[in-house]
Amino acid sequence: MAVRLEILRNIKMISSDAYEIGEVTDLRYDPFEWRVIGLKVNVKKSSMKLAAGHGKTNVLILPRTFVMNDVLLLDEAIDEIKDLTAPDNSNMASLSSMVNSKVVTKDNALIGTVLTVMIDPNDWKVLSIVVRLDKTAIESMRMRKGLFTKINVDITTDMIMSSTEMIHLDETMDGVREKMTIVD
Repeated sequence: MAVRLEILRNIKMISSDAYEIGEVTDLRYDPFEWRVIGLKVNVKKSSMKLAAGHGKTNVLILPRTFVMNDVLLLDEAIDEIKDLTAPDNSNMASLSSMVNSKVVTKDNALIGTVLTVMIDPNDWKVLSIVVRLDKTAIESMRMRKGLFTKINVDITTDMIMSSTEMIHLDETMDGVREKMTIVD
């Protein structure tokens, strides 16, 4: 089951003994393996002992299996969670930085703008980006759209060559058209 990035951001994290750890503010990922390496959590004052030694109110909690409803429920008690944390490092790639990035093909044709990122929370793999197609991309792909509708497509991470300020695909416009999936 794929989950949109915005579902995971701003969700509260709770220990098994009912302590509120804090709120997930971002997800750090490995841009080569497309795996989440940590959930950036803004630790609540009542749980600051988790941040002790890290010197920050933000820590990374290593990805694991969570019970996810309106909160992320950990299997561990508050005293066991310290072993699952690492200091947050702003040099690590963050998934939220991809949102609103321009997406271009390998021949530098603009495809559109990233709306969200799709993650599989079972194995913490980054599956795809959802892109709102640019008007010129729609025309060059010979697609039809309604007068007031926007076209959003799912582009899998295997098509992404690099992700910096801009997302560069390893496909031409025709290759993208063949491999993309239209989404709501």
